[in-house]
Amino acid sequence: MVIATYAGFVAWKHYQGYSKAERGEVPLYTDFTSTYAASILIREMPAEYLYLPRAMSAASREAARRMYGNISDEQARGVGFAPWMYPPTFILVIAPLASMPYLLSWLSWLIVTAVPYLVAISKILPGRLAWPLALAAPPVFFNVMYGQTGFLIAGLIGLGLVLLARYPIMAGVLIGLASVKPHFGVLIPLALIAGGQWRAFASAIVTVIAMIVASMVAFGDEPWFAFIGTALFHLEGFGVGAYNFVPMTTVLATVHMAGVSLDLAWKFQHAAAVLAAALVIWTWWKGCSRPDTLGLQAAILLLATPLAVPMAYLYDLVLIVPAAAWLWADLCERGAKPAEFALLAAPLAAFLAAKEVAATFGVQIGAVLVAVLLGLALARYRAALARVEVRGD
Repeated sequence: MVIATYAGFVAWKHYQGYSKAERGEVPLYTDFTSTYAASILIREMPAEYLYLPRAMSAASREAARRMYGNISDEQARGVGFAPWMYPPTFILVIAPLASMPYLLSWLSWLIVTAVPYLVAISKILPGRLAWPLALAAPPVFFNVMYGQTGFLIAGLIGLGLVLLARYPIMAGVLIGLASVKPHFGVLIPLALIAGGQWRAFASAIVTVIAMIVASMVAFGDEPWFAFIGTALFHLEGFGVGAYNFVPMTTVLATVHMAGVSLDLAWKFQHAAAVLAAALVIWTWWKGCSRPDTLGLQAAILLLATPLAVPMAYLYDLVLIVPAAAWLWADLCERGAKPAEFALLAAPLAAFLAAKEVAATFGVQIGAVLVAVLLGLALARYRAALARVEVRGD
C-alpha cells in the first residue's frame, strides 16, 4: 500500500506538471531535469561547459522544452536551474540519457539504478521482506520524486559491503564506482583500513583511478580543471543562502535551522564528522576478528556517513536503508525486545514527515533520526561483541 501510494503521488505530480504547461504556467521541476540537461549539453558542447552556470541554465531550458513540448521561454526559464556539482566521472554515467524522451529517460534512470540497490537489500534480507522494505522506505519516495542518485549510491556502496567478506576485489570495484558522488565515500577508506580490508581498499583505489582516466580519455582534462575550480564556489554557497536547508538532513542544517549562526553550525558539523570517523574506525578495528558483526559494522558506516558530511538531502538517505536492513536482520537473528524493533521502524517511517516538519516548524529532524538509528546500531554492535567475548571465554 505504501509503495502504491508513492507511485500514485509521483504520477499525479507529473500529470499536474503537464497540465500546468498546457495552461501556460510553470510546469514541474525535478532534479532529474538538471541531469537530463547535462546529457543534452555534452552532445552539443565540450563537457567543461557543464560547470558554467549560463550554459547549464540554457541546457535546463532546453530540457524543459523537450519534456513539455511547445512551452514559452518564460515557462522554460521558470522551470529552474541547478549547478553541476558532480565530478567528470559522473558524466560517463549520464551521457546516454538524452538519447531517450524525457519521461522514458527518467523512468529508465530509476529502474537501472535501482538494480544494485534491490540486489543489495535482497542479499541482506533474503525472503519476502526485502523488496517491501527496500521500496517502501521513505527516502525511496524522495529519490523517485526528484529522480536523484539515491538508488545508485546506496546500491553500489551497499552491495559492495555485502560482498566484502567473500569477494573483496569485486566489493572494492563497486565502492570505487560510487565515487561519482565522492563525499558519500569519505568514511569508507577509514573503515576498510581499520578493518584490514586491504584487497577491497586497493581495488577501490584502482577503480577510481580507472574512472578518472576513462573520463579524461572521453572528455579531456578540462572538465577536471573546471570541477576543481568550481568546488570552492559551491562550498561558499552555504554562506550566501544558495542551498535549501528544508530538505537537507545534515547536522549543519539541523543546527542552523534551530537558530544557531552558520559559523557555529559549521563547528557542530566538524565535530560530528570527527565523532563519526572515530566511531567507524573503532567499530571496524574491533571487528577485524569478528566476521559475525560485519553487517552491524556496515550499518554503522552507512549511518555515520550522512552525519559526517555537510550536504545530504532526504533522497540521499536511501543510503541508510541497507543499514536498516542489517539492523532488522540482527534484531531477528540475535533476538530483541519489541522496543528495539520500534526504535528501528519509527525513525525510519518519520523521515516521510521530515520535510514538512522543517517547512512548517523550522525544525529539521533528519539528522536526529539518523543519530537515533546510529545509536541503536552501536548498542547492538556492543552487545554482539560482548556475547562473542563471553563465548570465547
